[in-house]
Parts: sequence; structure tokens; C-alpha cells
Amino acid sequence: MLFKETHMKTYQLQLLNCNNHNIEISRYLQILTRIEKEDADRIVSNVPVVLYDNLDEECAGYFEEALDYYQVEYEIQPMPEECDIQKFPSRQVIVLGRVMEYFGQRSDFVQLARKYDFSRKIQLSQTPFAVKDGLNKEQAAKLCQEFTNIGMRAQIVRSKKKPVPVEEKKKSFWNIV
Repeated sequence: MLFKETHMKTYQLQLLNCNNHNIEISRYLQILTRIEKEDADRIVSNVPVVLYDNLDEECAGYFEEALDYYQVEYEIQPMPEECDIQKFPSRQVIVLGRVMEYFGQRSDFVQLARKYDFSRKIQLSQTPFAVKDGLNKEQAAKLCQEFTNIGMRAQIVRSKKKPVPVEEKKKSFWNIV
């Protein structure tokens, strides 16, 4: 299946200081780039470091949002090169962390996991974590809003995974019994 391409500016992303968020930045790199834990740990322990030389505009925005959330010091510089980026067919939702904690947040998370069919075993304190992949834009926005409603910060990123139709599980008498 061929996807349309978009012409975008490119950027250099330099990580300057993780400000004691090495674990979170390492996990974020693992989720977004699918690199091994040891490689991601090595990268964040060697700051300052150039993470990317030719990062496209959309992806630079993902990193900017996450690095700002973790209050990490970084620099994004425009590069003279431009690139063609394929259109991605789906979206992935990543939880960056808790904005607030409250009694019952875990049970609200479990309800979301049941509703959207993702793992309930995730530890909320071990952020970031990938929640669901293969969503269309509307599904991803709805799930992201649900996380906002339970006091968590979520991010929508592009994905190469083929979109999977997601049907929300409706509450009914038979589901309760």
C-alpha cells in the first residue's frame, strides 16, 4: 500500500540535560524509535548529545511536547535539508505521566483499559508507556481526552501500523454478570 508523501523541513535535536528524568527520556526513546533499553540508556547518560540530525517537523513536535513535559533542556535547530515524509496510516497513544494523582485513579485507568481493550497491568508510576497503536485520528483523540479526564497527560504520535477498528465495549447487564 502506497501512502502520499509530504514535504517537510528538517531539524537537529540536541539533548542538553535530562534534569533527573533519564529513565523517562530513555523509555520515551524506546517507545518512539523502538531501540533497545541499553542503547536508549547510553544515549541519555551521555548528554549533551545530538539525538537527530534530520528530524522531520512533525516528529520534532512530538519530542518537543514530551521534553517540555519532563522539563528537559534541549535545542531544536532548523537544518538546510528538507525531506519527503510518507503519510502514516494510523496513530499511537503514549501516556507521558500523571498531571495529578487521586484516590481511585487506578480503577479509572482499569475501566479505560477494559473500554479500549489495552493492558490493565501497566504501572501508572512507570511512565511514559505506550497504550494503544493502530488507531485512526478520531479514536486516538478520544482516548487521549479520556486520559486527560483521569488526570494523565497523553500524546498522540503517528504510526506505521495498519489501522484496527476499535469498538468501545458498551456497559450492559450481560457484561456485568
